[in-house]
Amino acid sequence: MKELYLLLKGTSAAYQTLEELKAEGYNATVLSAEGLRHAIEYYPEDHHFFTLRHYEKKDEVEMILCVFLVSDDRLEDIKETIRRYTNNFKDIKGAMYSHDIGDYEGSF
Repeated sequence: MKELYLLLKGTSAAYQTLEELKAEGYNATVLSAEGLRHAIEYYPEDHHFFTLRHYEKKDEVEMILCVFLVSDDRLEDIKETIRRYTNNFKDIKGAMYSHDIGDYEGSF
């Protein structure tokens, strides 16, 4: 089993990419994320803690963080799908990386 992290700039094209991944049978935990630089610049007085209040004041999602659990034999397929929909991260800014899960139990 592999864990694949995908980080995409929060655009409508990124959400379309997630729709396509879902249509191809992939599932992930999806979180809104914000870069450290933006978090500090947006709330310079509160830069030690990021609270729900920050989400209430922001209308847009800066980044989307997805965590996929993927079988070993599907890892290259999902990575190729992501490369295709992001045009190798040229059309949608972001990054991905994966690693082995040493100890896994569950029903995914």
